[in-house]
Amino acid sequence: MSIDLSIIIINWNTRELLLQTIASVYANLPQSYTVETIVVDNGSTDGSQAALRENYPQVVLIANQDNRGFGPANNQGLKLARGRYSLLLNSDTIIQPGSLKQILDFMEAHPRVGLCGIRVLNPDGTFQGSYAEYESLGREFLIVTGLGRRLLTPYYPSYGPEASQQSKPVAVIQGAFMFARTEALREIGWLDEQFFMYGEENDLSLSLRKRGWQTYYLAEVTVVHLGGQSTSKNKKKMAWQLQKSKVLLFRKHYGRLSSLLLKGLVGIAVLTKGSFLKLKSLLKRDFTGEDARWLNWSELFNFLKV
Repeated sequence: MSIDLSIIIINWNTRELLLQTIASVYANLPQSYTVETIVVDNGSTDGSQAALRENYPQVVLIANQDNRGFGPANNQGLKLARGRYSLLLNSDTIIQPGSLKQILDFMEAHPRVGLCGIRVLNPDGTFQGSYAEYESLGREFLIVTGLGRRLLTPYYPSYGPEASQQSKPVAVIQGAFMFARTEALREIGWLDEQFFMYGEENDLSLSLRKRGWQTYYLAEVTVVHLGGQSTSKNKKKMAWQLQKSKVLLFRKHYGRLSSLLLKGLVGIAVLTKGSFLKLKSLLKRDFTGEDARWLNWSELFNFLKV
């Protein structure tokens, strides 16, 4: 039986946050639409699967034995989903009252919108992020040098709160809440499973645009995002994974030369910062673990091989 909305949540060792997210979903179900919830658990060892079965037996659970990453796990859920729309939702988010109905109403009225994002808030209600421009070498230079946040907005590469007050077509939305038309995702062959973690929102927007689908941002709809709850368990590994995903994105959409230039940009930035921290630590005789992560030659070498 076809339904209106499939909510797909990927979980990896965030049991309590996952339960909180699902509670917010069921507390804010739109009465005029049918909804199913699918959780794909990537081999959690914190009791997430047992807690989900006990507290929410109505949720469809896909229990993986290992961590398959964001893209492959979402595809598992998408291929099982029955919804005309699919919400790819982080396990550390809190759905706000009326938000699901608002976005469903909008998507029903705008048939060429393939992907839709909303305003993302911190737990205290302050602004976290909204939308951004497509990846480019110029944008990456502003990120790795820190100039984007110093000269443009402290939220860079996201646009800031003032610029995020108006709903409009945009390039890239925030990845914590990606509301998609299932037909559009099926047309592009679902998520690209090369992306283990990070880069999916950029890849989706670019792939959908090539097929004539629009990405849209709804300013009046919000979601609370705690942020980085799974990835914080291994910050160094995730930092390098982010850069590897960007290289894959550049190679796929902008060509091999652009990906090589990006590697060079990141490599120079890491070496420059690492050398500065090394000199600083030698002068202070205080070489901390935080400094050491910038001088991990094996990680840098593996990144350059991507």
